[in-house]
Amino acid sequence: MRRHVGRPAAVRRLLSTAVDRRGRSPLPWLTAPLVGTQRVLDLHSGMGHLADEFVTGRWLVQDGTPASGVTLCGSPAALPLRADAVDAVCLVLVLPLLDRLDAVFAEIRRVLRPGGTLVTLVPSATVRSPAEFRAARLTKPVSRHGWPNRSGLDHAGWLLAAADFAVAGDDRVVFHLPLPDAASAQQAVDDLHAAGVWPPTSSAEARRDVASRLERRTGPGQTLPIPLRRLVARR
Repeated sequence: MRRHVGRPAAVRRLLSTAVDRRGRSPLPWLTAPLVGTQRVLDLHSGMGHLADEFVTGRWLVQDGTPASGVTLCGSPAALPLRADAVDAVCLVLVLPLLDRLDAVFAEIRRVLRPGGTLVTLVPSATVRSPAEFRAARLTKPVSRHGWPNRSGLDHAGWLLAAADFAVAGDDRVVFHLPLPDAASAQQAVDDLHAAGVWPPTSSAEARRDVASRLERRTGPGQTLPIPLRRLVARR
């Protein structure tokens, strides 16, 4: 997996700054299927921010940053956990970035107890409103190509089903990043690239181009729509 060095901080900012039309962050929506679980593994998101949604000791972060959860060393295909060790696994903006998917899913099945929950958050590849269409045109130079695993974006549900997970939910919500000024536009470009909302291989020149486009559209009340897709599956 190709991982940006700034990914942990970028994911934290994205999940705490973006809001839906009711002013809610993605965090409660993302973690809602995990309510009542005893132990959750955050697989390779590189951030412990989600641990704050849970009681201390219930959140394990693989290859993450220090947080209120327990940080584990290892790779997504070789986890330092016994079989049936966790009640849920969370993949935050990571599925389109993973290679060796067969090995990763086999390891998830090994550590996830029977009947356990797998929650996957990916960028939504579809455009469903005029505002999303305009945003897609603005960000086209950085958002179309370069995913290590494009199927994790377009066919995430199929991948989970093919890996013997029963897909129980597939929901889409549009969140909005505020763009009050030029600095916020540049931060949005940096974070969306580093967090894995955009492909990791986009060039610095393309990102500067997009930042320039967004800067011309900043101001009070201006936002950039970020459609996200949450899939919930059972082992």
